[in-house]
Amino acid sequence: MPMTRSPFWQSAAPLALLTVGLPVWWVLGIQAFLPLALAAGMAWYLMRRDTRVHVPPAAAWWLLFLVWVVLGCALLWSDAPGAVDGGGGPGRPIVYGYRLAWYLACTIVLLWVGNSSRARLPDRTVHGLIGVLFVVAAAGGLLGLAVPQLEFRSALESVLPGGLRANSFVSSLVHVEVADVQYVLGHPSPRPKAPFAFTNTWGSVLALSVVFLVVRAIRSGARTRLAVAGVIAVALVPVVHSLNRGLWVCLGLGALGAVVLAVRRMRADRAVLLVAGAAVAVVMVALSPLSNVVSERLDNQHSNDRRGQLLEATVSAVSEGSPVAGFGTTRDVEGSFASIAGGATPDCPACGVPPLGTQGHLWLVLFSQGWLGLAFFLTFLMSWLWRSWRCRTLNETVATFVLVFFAIQLFVYDTLGLPLMLVMVAIGLVWREQREAATTPRTTAQLLARGRQVVPVAVTLAVVGATLGWFLTPGGDDVDHVSEARIALTPVPVYLAAGLGTAEEAGPIAGARDITIDTEAALVLSERTLQPVAVQQAANGGPDTDDLREALQVTAVPNTDLLVVRFRAADPAVAQQGAEEVADSYLASRQAYLERRRQSLVSELRGVLKELPTGDPAAIRVSEQLNVAINRLLADKQSVGRLVRVVPASAESPDRAVTTVSGLGLGLLVGVALALAARLRPVREEVTTARRPRPRWGRPVLTHPQYW
Repeated sequence: MPMTRSPFWQSAAPLALLTVGLPVWWVLGIQAFLPLALAAGMAWYLMRRDTRVHVPPAAAWWLLFLVWVVLGCALLWSDAPGAVDGGGGPGRPIVYGYRLAWYLACTIVLLWVGNSSRARLPDRTVHGLIGVLFVVAAAGGLLGLAVPQLEFRSALESVLPGGLRANSFVSSLVHVEVADVQYVLGHPSPRPKAPFAFTNTWGSVLALSVVFLVVRAIRSGARTRLAVAGVIAVALVPVVHSLNRGLWVCLGLGALGAVVLAVRRMRADRAVLLVAGAAVAVVMVALSPLSNVVSERLDNQHSNDRRGQLLEATVSAVSEGSPVAGFGTTRDVEGSFASIAGGATPDCPACGVPPLGTQGHLWLVLFSQGWLGLAFFLTFLMSWLWRSWRCRTLNETVATFVLVFFAIQLFVYDTLGLPLMLVMVAIGLVWREQREAATTPRTTAQLLARGRQVVPVAVTLAVVGATLGWFLTPGGDDVDHVSEARIALTPVPVYLAAGLGTAEEAGPIAGARDITIDTEAALVLSERTLQPVAVQQAANGGPDTDDLREALQVTAVPNTDLLVVRFRAADPAVAQQGAEEVADSYLASRQAYLERRRQSLVSELRGVLKELPTGDPAAIRVSEQLNVAINRLLADKQSVGRLVRVVPASAESPDRAVTTVSGLGLGLLVGVALALAARLRPVREEVTTARRPRPRWGRPVLTHPQYW
């Protein structure tokens, strides 16, 4: 019986609404949420199907990853090492819920594509609709370069409550901007992002969608190929101006991979065309003003250091605080990499440090779901790269290039959203054609049947693990107590340079400005400060200076001169007394240090005063200024600071939520492994007898006409 094609609105409508209508959804402010709604419609379609719903190979790894994402809900209020404590407001649940919704939506898209027949949803239709995203992104990039200051309130933003609009994460999703004007090159440079919320999302979608567009052009006529080549050539302008090195690397590797694939397929004509096209593109960039942009960007690699420091802090925090299950979502960094009192300001938004778990989806998964969650995530993706890397069909080629691009972007882009959804579309196309060639495709019924075998053991061991984690959390006499002393400091430059205006007038005492909040923190931990405290506590068998230093943590309130000294001890009374004594000793040390600095500067100014020539009118004016400075330094002795508050000691026990959730996750994993080990052999033998013999290496497995 011949196959009948479904009407377009019944098959490709969700993808068409997502891609072709993207500019409209962007203007309305719903482009970040519409894919979630479309995924809900796809889920409704899957549930109402008359036929069984198939599940892809390696689905167990993705299911385990989703379980780890759900477990993160219990860890949203756990404190991470090196992060700001607290955070009990609505911000974290909002961000967590948004990301969880995207993971579920991407899962539904994978099932929807893989369970749609080619007659209902042809491959070329999917390739073409995803290719539209490249055209839309390229047009948005040109718009961002033409009018980079364009921004306005979207329709959704206008109707949102004020509390939600004030949330920075929500605002970034619903507020319409065509570009981010940044100072990457030392001068204002627009980085396009329309029609997306972030510049890196723009670059990621552009790189992933170009694969679908090129494959769609390969299956089309000469006019379409020529039009696609023209669109790609025009898109090079916003690509270069985006200063997006990850995008550059993806496109460069993609061009090289296409040449290698053409040579491998013995298509010398395509290889020559690809090499010629790449050469023309390079020459166009080299002979145009775009070459200056590229060279300047390569000379300004300032973000590398910050990315490296953030990566180190992320890995350290999750490894120390919650290696098994992560922390559910990101955390704000305490201070900055430049100063313990660093932070973003309205005049310098970039002065703050991005949250832990950002600047790359790989680090988001690691920080949010821990090392095990990251292992599940990467295993799923690598398993599909292994199933498609030979590029025997067009869909396998698409999946290979998309997965390689995505692997590159994982290190530098936050790709949760439309980029991950495009990856799932590519995997779904490969899975669909491989499923049709297989004799025993997996279905949800089989998955549920296996689940009924696994769930009792897995749930039992999960409960056991959670119980052990709960009761093995240290408590009572085994926990430390922390007391906090807050010290308001008198700004040193104002204190020492009182009455001197400009740097020229300050003259010899301009060096007073090298005292910062970070040097004050070093003074707290210095031998000069800790030695008196150690001597005072020695009578009671107290610690020495090294032990005191280990018990101390010095931070600061961002963008202030408020120093925070935390003292840790097993006894709460000792912790509070230690915080007070260290604060008092520090203020005394600071007083003595600044007094010595005052006397040194006075002596230096008097020496300069003696060397001035007599009778010179200019020297007389300088002499008068120096005398005024000396008198003010001697007379105006302000307070060095004061102890504002000592917070009573509180117990700082290991987070019981972290240990409980980690125990639950480990118990669940052990239970699944034991249940599968007990029942896997008979299932595997049954499947093997029903499956056709595996062909030899290199021979095509799929009976599909779309070969290269």
